[in-house]
Amino acid sequence: MNSMKTYFLAGCGVAAMLGAPAVHAQQAETQEVDGIADIVVTAQRRWESLQDVPLAVSALDSERIKEAGFKDVEDLTSTVPNLNISALCGTSSPKIFMRGIGNNNFNQTAESKVAVYLDQVYLSAPSGQLFQMYDLERIEVLRGPQGTLYGKNATGGAISVYSKLPGRDAEGYVRAGYGNYDAYELEGAATLPLSDTLSARVAGTWSKRDGYVKDLGTGKKVNDADQWAARAILRWQPSDAVDIKLNIHGGSSDSTHNNSVHRGIFDPAQLALGNFVKMSANDIIAGNGVDILGYADPNPDPYVNTYERDTFAKVDLVGVSLVSDFELGDGYTLTSVSGYEKSKRHVLQEGNGAPSTIFTINWGPSTFESISQELRLSSPTESSFSWLVGAFAFHEKGTVHNFYNLASVSFALGFDAFDQYYTQKTNTFAAFVQGSLELTDRLNLTLGGRINYEKRNLDHRTFATTAAGVSVFPGPLFDLQLSESWTEWSGRAAIDYEVADDVLLFASVNRGFTSGGFNTGAFNDPVGAERIFNPETVVSYEAGIKSTLFDRRLRINATAFLYDYSDLQVFTFTAGGLQFIENASNATIKGIELEVQAMPVNNLELGASIGLLKSEYKDFIRETGGVTEDLSGNRLIGAPNSQFNIVGKYTVPTSRGDFWLRGDYTYSGHRYYDERELRELSSQGGTENLNASIGYTGMDDKLEVSFWVKNLTDEVTIIDVVEVGLFGYQNVWYNMPRTYGLSLEYRF
Repeated sequence: MNSMKTYFLAGCGVAAMLGAPAVHAQQAETQEVDGIADIVVTAQRRWESLQDVPLAVSALDSERIKEAGFKDVEDLTSTVPNLNISALCGTSSPKIFMRGIGNNNFNQTAESKVAVYLDQVYLSAPSGQLFQMYDLERIEVLRGPQGTLYGKNATGGAISVYSKLPGRDAEGYVRAGYGNYDAYELEGAATLPLSDTLSARVAGTWSKRDGYVKDLGTGKKVNDADQWAARAILRWQPSDAVDIKLNIHGGSSDSTHNNSVHRGIFDPAQLALGNFVKMSANDIIAGNGVDILGYADPNPDPYVNTYERDTFAKVDLVGVSLVSDFELGDGYTLTSVSGYEKSKRHVLQEGNGAPSTIFTINWGPSTFESISQELRLSSPTESSFSWLVGAFAFHEKGTVHNFYNLASVSFALGFDAFDQYYTQKTNTFAAFVQGSLELTDRLNLTLGGRINYEKRNLDHRTFATTAAGVSVFPGPLFDLQLSESWTEWSGRAAIDYEVADDVLLFASVNRGFTSGGFNTGAFNDPVGAERIFNPETVVSYEAGIKSTLFDRRLRINATAFLYDYSDLQVFTFTAGGLQFIENASNATIKGIELEVQAMPVNNLELGASIGLLKSEYKDFIRETGGVTEDLSGNRLIGAPNSQFNIVGKYTVPTSRGDFWLRGDYTYSGHRYYDERELRELSSQGGTENLNASIGYTGMDDKLEVSFWVKNLTDEVTIIDVVEVGLFGYQNVWYNMPRTYGLSLEYRF
């Protein structure tokens, strides 16, 4: 840890005190042009037009983010092809899947296989990934392995969120809204020039709404939300060559836990005879099953249920980052990114969503604290050979205390409860390089590589206790101290050819990996808790085209890809109630993605995206409880075969301002939530969502009023299912019903 602190402080010192001439970092912004606007991105850690980047990248500028009504990362599902995000526990534990790659592990140490960044700082803890979606400059979604420039745990891709930076002029906005479920929203931001070289931007958001699920037991509404977030950025630009940004941010969420619906799986006639027999998929879906206590949910309405007790989900976040850019002369640029993030999470979950609670889980309180430092040196972009080298260091400490109360079913496990404590420490060091050689005026070759070393330590104890938390043994059920380290490499080779001025062809081979780790979910399983799973690796073959046609009236980007996965990490929740991650399988994924933007006539904007996937496990043989399952050929979890989105906006200019109408429609194909491809553990078909808004923008672009509606057709969609076979039930989570509201914004 001392070496980590030294590296972090050294990076901060370089950023704050370097006296050499430095670079004034251009803000990413949408370039104003006739037709479809061009977006400048930093997907390759340098400023480039989106259409010049030989990667599958989806980028949204601030205007599109606002129009779509994005509130958190979860909303990106409606825009980016082959991306699915669900947040079963509100902001506390999102599940992110991209191109069929993701992590369905719900434990606190579960790192996403899609890396999430806020202003270039890696957010490792899932509880810290959904908060900062306000007052943004842009969002970049990089699809496919990004192991060279974005490091480990980016086998699925990377999502980079960039805050709006303060400029040299005073400006800002205030937005207020009200909607059904008594939903309130307030957001605002302002840039404050403090001197010729120093400026600040402060921004904040607050939202609160009632729940949309009625609890018949208490008469209350659950699944409510109450959260806030704030950010302050201080920017120092002492010359055109220096740009230093200090970012202080934080937030809090306090809500009822996202309560699921109970669904029994046992045959009630057989249970009465003492036999535990699982019913057919049709009977389970129809609600004919019961759990181990004989309970069946009598209400078919997914938004009406009966719970045994109140639940909650609380998350608190704080973070600081220092991002600095310096020009060292002749166009060479040094970048320092120093970050500190801390998240606290406390969730009380009712296990089976029923009045006769089989068990409750008190997740937490848990604290995850990380410190990171990255240094990058890049060459001039105008040269025929451009390059970037860098180093990265990361330390995280996670402390967790969980209490599992299973007193109602102690006959099945032998104990009333389990009290779990663990502390996990992670140290990561990496070095990376990427270069691009201009072979001809139109042909470029890019090569890159990264070496990554990671060490993890775990101190893990569980006590078998009474329901009151009193240990039934003199010592713990198990007490483990585990340590493991891995050294892995990732890399990229790409070639791109500019067929015409606005048509780019590219092809690439990428290797990425997700780090190994420990089975902290094995709270009652001494053998499973000792299991250490190894890194998984993926080699991706990709080819695509980016084109802007007809005087910038049409933009078509398409990508085809093939993944070859080795040692795939699979999270397993057995019928006996055990949970663990294992390197269970190899896998292949094939896919096609298409993104289209068009302005066929003035004032009409159209867009569409299509994602097609074919995924399957290879050589996946599993033995549990003396039963051998061959899961080879099954589809990967959370990977629909098809997904598409259509969006349109029509503006009517008048002498009094602009009136506009916007709509977007999203379809996702059938998804399985379990590797066994069971229909009762799936979305039960394709899902649809239609959003719409209508609004007015004043002539001076200062006042805007809009009425919006999400899930216009009030579709009911299953977003996840978890089966607890030992106790005879499933947790089923549903989407939000129709929501609508009015927003008023004033810009100054």
